[in-house]
Amino acid sequence: MNQNNAEFILDTNEEMANAIRRSANEIEILAIDEVEIHKNDSALYDEILAHRLGLIPLQATKNVEMFKEGDKPSTKNQAQIHIKIKGPGIVYSGDIKGEVKPVYDKIPLVILGKDQELELLAFARLGYGKEHAKYSPGLVYYRNISEIVVKNHEKATNILTKIEKSLVNPLKEKIKSGDIYKSTKDIDYLKNFSEEGDIEVKPGKEIIMFIESWGQKSPKEIFNESVKTLNHNLKGLLKALK
Repeated sequence: MNQNNAEFILDTNEEMANAIRRSANEIEILAIDEVEIHKNDSALYDEILAHRLGLIPLQATKNVEMFKEGDKPSTKNQAQIHIKIKGPGIVYSGDIKGEVKPVYDKIPLVILGKDQELELLAFARLGYGKEHAKYSPGLVYYRNISEIVVKNHEKATNILTKIEKSLVNPLKEKIKSGDIYKSTKDIDYLKNFSEEGDIEVKPGKEIIMFIESWGQKSPKEIFNESVKTLNHNLKGLLKALK
């Protein structure tokens, strides 16, 4: 695991792994939801620029409440930002000023030519990935651990050495025919090494889960909040069935 990526073996079945994956889209995430463009001399249409703004990962510098349907916009349920800049040059996410802070400062938004100007006011709100992709915390996906069965131990040694970093169980000093190794690599990738029958690749029973964060939350936070959301939804279902 590092700052924005994690991969780990999940001791569960595919149904539970998929439920956790789907629950990641019910985590509260901040994103720009409304844009008022006062001046745009760039080559991009206002709609395209607004779309690009919506996909920038943001962190709020104040507490923001969930914006629910029917609510009136207020200082409690939204954060205000603005951009006012004159070309020439590239407008980056770091040029956003106001009550939010971009996770990354060097995301290019638009290029301004000489004397071209961009001036806009925007509002960031909390939402869920199931409503719009801009509220997604990142990518959450999974697959089966791949099992590698050694057929020809002489040639298989070279193959396993090449993919040693992806092996769940360490290489033995002496590899024998019939040995089974587990790998985090995709089956299709591993099959490239098995054309001559030196190894046999098949899906294992264990699940490996991958989390790639956009930066608003760490992979650990995404996983923990996904599990909490799933538990909450299951409790609600059980209560409804009583």
